[in-house]
Amino acid sequence: MTFYRVMQPRQQEQFQAIGEFLYIESCPDTVLIRTERGEYRLKPGAQIIDSQLTGRITVENLGEAGAVSIICGFGRFIPPTDGQKVDVTQMPAVVFAPGQQVDIASPVMLADGQVIAISQLPKVQLADGQQVTVSQLPAIQLAANQQLAVTHLPDVALAAGQQVGVTELPKVKLETGQAVRVYATTPLLTKPVGGDSVASQVLTLAAGTAVLAKNTSRCHVLVKVPTTNTHAVTLGSDWELTPGEPLKLETTAELAFAGTDGDTIQIIEVSR
Repeated sequence: MTFYRVMQPRQQEQFQAIGEFLYIESCPDTVLIRTERGEYRLKPGAQIIDSQLTGRITVENLGEAGAVSIICGFGRFIPPTDGQKVDVTQMPAVVFAPGQQVDIASPVMLADGQVIAISQLPKVQLADGQQVTVSQLPAIQLAANQQLAVTHLPDVALAAGQQVGVTELPKVKLETGQAVRVYATTPLLTKPVGGDSVASQVLTLAAGTAVLAKNTSRCHVLVKVPTTNTHAVTLGSDWELTPGEPLKLETTAELAFAGTDGDTIQIIEVSR
C-alpha cells in the first residue's frame, strides 16, 4: 500500500500499515516516523524492516512543505533503477486484527484477472451540493423474496430519435378517494366498477325527512320506494319516486329524501 500526502512543515498524519517494510519514496527533507515499536528519522530512500511493523503509523514532516510518499509491504522493498519498474503479481493472504481497517486512497489493479472483494464499506456522507455519478453497474441478481426499491430517479433527457419502450408495468392500487384522470381523443371502452360488499337498509321518514350518509367506498346505490307507501318520496329538491319505483345512482354523495312521516325507502349499497 502507498501513503501519499502534501504536508506542511511539522504537520502530522496517521495511517494503518500492513506489512514488514516501510520505504520513504519521497519527502522534502526528513520525516519522523513513529510506529508501535519506536521512532525513526528518515530521508528519501530509507526504509524500516520490521516483521511486526503492522499497526498505526504517525508521519511528521520535518522539512519544508511538500509531498510525502511512503510505501508499505511484505519482505524488503527494492527501489527500481532508472527506467525500470516493479510488477507485483501476487500478495500473501492478509488477516486484520480486531479494530483494524484499510484506507484505500487510490484504485488497485490486479493482474491475471484477480480481483479484490470488499464485503463492507464505511458510511459515506455527501456535503451540500455534492453528488455521485454512476456510469455503469454490474449485472445484479436478486435472491428469492428479495426486492429492489427505487425511491428516486434523475431527470432523463432523450436525444433526437430516441424513445423509451415500456413492455410491462406493475399493478397499481388506488387508495380510497384517489382517482386517475384519463384524457383521450377517441372513445374509451369502459366497464362498470364492481364492488366486493353489499349492505341493505330501510330508511323511515321522520319529521318529513330521511338521509343516507355519504360513503366514499360506495360503487353505486339502489333506491326503491315500497308499494306500501301512500305517497311519493322526493329525492333532493324535486326528483319524485312513486311507490314501487326503483332508482340506481352511481355516487358516493349523501342522499336526502323528503316525504310523508312513516313512509319508508329501501336501500342497497354496493361498496368496493
